[in-house]
Amino acid sequence: MECFWSDLSKHPQCPHGPTLLFGTHENGKLKKFYVCAACRERKMCKFYLREGEKLTKHQAAKWEQERKQFMSRYHHRQLYVRFNDIMSVPPESRCYCYTCEQLISKTEKDVMKKHKNHDIREGLTDYQIRHPTEILKPLENSRQEAQYFFTKQSTEDIANILVKLGAKQILCIGTPKIHEYILENHEDTMSTLLLDFDGRFHNFFGPLNYCWYNLLNNHFFNETAVHVFKDFLMQGGGKGTYLVCDPPFGSRVEPMSWTIKRISDLHKKWNNIEDEENCLRIMFIFPYFMESIMKQKSNPPGVPGGLKDLKMTDYKVSYDNHPLFITDSNATKSPSPIRIFTNVPLNLVELPKSNGYRYCKKCQKWVAKENKHCKKCQECTSKNGLTYKHCDICKRCVKPYWKHCITCKRCVVTKHLCGQKPKVTGKCLKCNEAGHTEKECDTSEEIHADTVAETKKTEKRKASDEKEVINNVKKKKVNDSRESGEKKKEPIIENIKKAAESSEKKGTKRKVTTEFKVKASKKSQLLKMHKKIKKLQSKPNGVVSRKKRTKKQQT
Repeated sequence: MECFWSDLSKHPQCPHGPTLLFGTHENGKLKKFYVCAACRERKMCKFYLREGEKLTKHQAAKWEQERKQFMSRYHHRQLYVRFNDIMSVPPESRCYCYTCEQLISKTEKDVMKKHKNHDIREGLTDYQIRHPTEILKPLENSRQEAQYFFTKQSTEDIANILVKLGAKQILCIGTPKIHEYILENHEDTMSTLLLDFDGRFHNFFGPLNYCWYNLLNNHFFNETAVHVFKDFLMQGGGKGTYLVCDPPFGSRVEPMSWTIKRISDLHKKWNNIEDEENCLRIMFIFPYFMESIMKQKSNPPGVPGGLKDLKMTDYKVSYDNHPLFITDSNATKSPSPIRIFTNVPLNLVELPKSNGYRYCKKCQKWVAKENKHCKKCQECTSKNGLTYKHCDICKRCVKPYWKHCITCKRCVVTKHLCGQKPKVTGKCLKCNEAGHTEKECDTSEEIHADTVAETKKTEKRKASDEKEVINNVKKKKVNDSRESGEKKKEPIIENIKKAAESSEKKGTKRKVTTEFKVKASKKSQLLKMHKKIKKLQSKPNGVVSRKKRTKKQQT
């Protein structure tokens, strides 16, 4: 299944905002359709419309009614007034009804009667009511809004990283723990705005601190929230603004990347920012094994920004309510696979030394204690929290429990079936063709072969061109020497002719002296040498050596 970037304002809407455009290949043809952005299961939201089709009047009216019904669940201003009323009563009278998802007070007996058989938590302290993640039960629907909260240590570490980076405004998307921590500890130096799909936060945060929001389609359920969002991004001229996002890990990377890029572009536009130094800084929390998917699949070909340009840090993010996403000193448990991806230069992202992180001068970034620098790869290669080992055959570092398989011609886990290939239903990320993966793609080999052949052709052309140039130079030298020889020969012949003519006119025979004989013999020798030089110059690559010989004969 493919997910496409397109103008969401032109997409049909369901109760959760603009739908997303997907496509599947059926019998070699691509069929596109619109479905809900928030729910990954049709049972949760049944909206489905093929591309090119339109909703009937009856269908449009039905979906509009469902949208209004969904929106009527929360009235933000009224709930915030209710929050202040609850804060004015003693802690022992404060209650939260999990069934109705609202704050109630024991002092209101009529209200308490309505919640008689409901699931209620009593005696809310000031700390609990200002930290709703301490009392709210995490949503556990993996197909819609699975919710995991950061541990106290991870919350503090991320906040400290932001402080050291000099952050001023923190846009928290799906990170209520960070939002709570900043409001409690850094309210004087930082401002924060929470955007979250969980509507229960209406009960605890005011309209200027929280917006009901869908990350996957950049949709604000309340129209007035758009203005709050814009005002927040424009604080301080947009300088020192950071976006911290903890998305649902099962969601598609394409719509999330589109949203991140859209927010970044709006931040630049509203603040008239042209230089990269003051652009929106991103801290995106995602599993390390999704790194290649983020780089290759997040954006359409040739489109920068979004998740595509983010780089992974070594920091391991831990969660309270997830058994797999916990970083523990216990060696029996594997470390958390969740990392922070960012567009901040990695040498500036200072990780906590107390947790064993250190600075690698060669890589110029902070790395985990188990991430050793490989001299052969010339980088710190570990990604999964274990120390990698170098394979000389593969010419790269691999996981410590992998071994090189001669049959498979690569490093794999020790227990595996050689030659077994998984069934591939999607498309290759390199050539965009179906039936194989990126590692099995022959495109790179074909391109390499083509480039080698092309370079050989160009080398042959260059060699032939060089020979032609050399021959032209030699011919020019020969021609020049011929011309100079002929010019030297002409006056000698003319002098001999003149002498013969003058002697014939006088009718007297000239006495041949020894001096004249020597001159004549020298001239004849020069003429013979000149003829030999002509013959030699007509032969290729014989000019220099023969010239040297003639010089020796003359001496």
